[in-house]
Amino acid sequence: MAMATTAVFNSRDLLLQPLPDLNISPRRTTSHALHRVHFVGVLQPWANFESDVMNTFNAQTWSLQHLDSRITGPAAAGSVDEEQVFVSNERGVQGRLEGRAGLVLGAAFRAQQLDLVLGDSRGALPPYRGYLRQPDFVMKTSSDVAKIVGEGKTHWINEHDLDNALWNFEAGLDGRLFRHQLGQTYATMFDSRAHTYIGQIAEYMFDMRLKYGFMTTYSQTMFLRKVDVGRAWGLEYSPVILHSAVGSTTGQQVSLCQSFFHVGLLALANSDFGTSTGMRTQRWTERFS
Repeated sequence: MAMATTAVFNSRDLLLQPLPDLNISPRRTTSHALHRVHFVGVLQPWANFESDVMNTFNAQTWSLQHLDSRITGPAAAGSVDEEQVFVSNERGVQGRLEGRAGLVLGAAFRAQQLDLVLGDSRGALPPYRGYLRQPDFVMKTSSDVAKIVGEGKTHWINEHDLDNALWNFEAGLDGRLFRHQLGQTYATMFDSRAHTYIGQIAEYMFDMRLKYGFMTTYSQTMFLRKVDVGRAWGLEYSPVILHSAVGSTTGQQVSLCQSFFHVGLLALANSDFGTSTGMRTQRWTERFS
């Protein structure tokens, strides 16, 4: 039997680690969960996202507090560092993101004396009395004030493929196959899979007046930032960050938790959506029955 060795991690170390692969049941949901909401604002890349993540990371004075210890090497096989539960639907995927990334982020933010934690939206104050929508995730303060809103999907459904949606959008393809999959009603209305994919989270960002949001399938995550483009409201989207990405401080690759940490700091500094620019004439999302 291989001798077990352990490594000790502080907040800096933990944020650089990848997340383990999900254990997906053969019996699982097979239909997409995209809402009939379309983002109609300006959509453009979030420039220099990864380098900004690294700059934020390298600017921190990291706590040396030990937050975790893990088995390394061959002895790690079968340990709790691998997934020991299965997922078969969206709720399961959401729970694993909270359990893996949320645990790391909560410990890291606390060690850095930053007031932010990831969880489900019921734990945050609603944007107004009687608000009925329930986003999958928020990142909130200890005062229950939401700073970031998030939406989760299952990654094994083709229609939920974030990377493919963005590739087609950036390549200028019309997304005809995707529109057909959603139904003929959509075929004459929309020309971008990406705009439909982010319609739901864009709607939540507007409802909650939050500048930052994210879409995730656990395996793929895209961060969003509301910007003003001239007098038009727009969204910037990050590159797709993979759950398996190992973070770095000098290269070109950042980890998922490293990215969440960066966006969290941005939101703590200023999370306001901002509606002063062109409020009366803006079109942000459109909902169809």
